[in-house]
Formats: sequence, C-alpha cells, structure tokens
Amino acid sequence: MRPVICALFAVIASAWTAFATARVTLVLQFEAHHSESSVNEMKRELQDLMRSSGVELTWRNLEDISASDSFPSVVVVKFHGTCALTPLAPALSEPAALAFTHISNGTVIPFAEVECDTIRSSLNSTPGARSELLFGRALGRVLGHELHHILQRTRTHTQHGITRKSLSGRDLIADRT
Repeated sequence: MRPVICALFAVIASAWTAFATARVTLVLQFEAHHSESSVNEMKRELQDLMRSSGVELTWRNLEDISASDSFPSVVVVKFHGTCALTPLAPALSEPAALAFTHISNGTVIPFAEVECDTIRSSLNSTPGARSELLFGRALGRVLGHELHHILQRTRTHTQHGITRKSLSGRDLIADRT
C-alpha cells in the first residue's frame, strides 16, 4: 500500500496544474463499512452537480490503484466512519464539520476527508432522511462542496448553494429545482 500512496503523491505533484483540464479522477478510500447504493448515489449526485462546470469525473478506489497508473488530475478523498445510513448515529450536540479539504502552506491541495458519522448525525434530525439514496445524495453534496475548494483552489465560501459555509441536513437531501 505504501508504494501506491507514494506513487499517488508523485502523480498529484506532477499534475497539480492540470485542474484546468476537464477530467478529474476521484480516488476514494473508505476506512470502514460503506453502502454501495449510497456511494453510487453520491457519484450520480456529484456528476449531476458538476455537469454544467465542464468537469468530467472518473472514479477509482484506492486499493485498485497501481504504481503505474497515471491521471491528468486527481483528488484523493478519505471517508471516515460508517458510510451507510445504519446504524443510527447519535444526534450532534453542537455543529461539527461534515468534511474538510487539506491546506499546505496556505494553498488548497487535492485531498479531502469526509466525516460520514457526522453526516449521518445531521440527517437523524431531518424528517424523511432515512434512506440510503438520500444519504448518498448528502455525501455527493458534501463532496461537491469540497471539490469547489479543490478545483477553484479557494478557501472561500459563497452565499448560496452547496458552497455555503454551513449546510443543514435539509440542505443535504432537498430536491434540487
């Protein structure tokens, strides 16, 4: 696994300026159990969100990457906690980050971490949020928020949409108009 991670760092370093290209490979790493139906819905939601940007997303799992693989642009996403709707997560007592993007020397770099347990907790208090598909939609929107930071190389947020500083459980699952 260590050679694969080293190879990923080399690819990222050489391809960092390539985010202007229209194809970005998302390398996913799950530290615990995840729901395939939620992950598939996350991918569908994120593809839909990115459609108008001209960015084409491709998906790879970290364990499927070899040292000989190369990508014009890559983002590594690590998922913490259980990325499935069950079991129930305790409700949050205070606001917590749903995900974050890594910063190095003040610069946004193409690494993000998603907190699945925190997302599940935020959905517990949201009426009608008890399905794997809605959990996948929430994951897609959270990841879309982090991709905004990575692809735009910005730490700023907007006033509207998924790139706001804070998103509620309702924001994460609401139908888009």
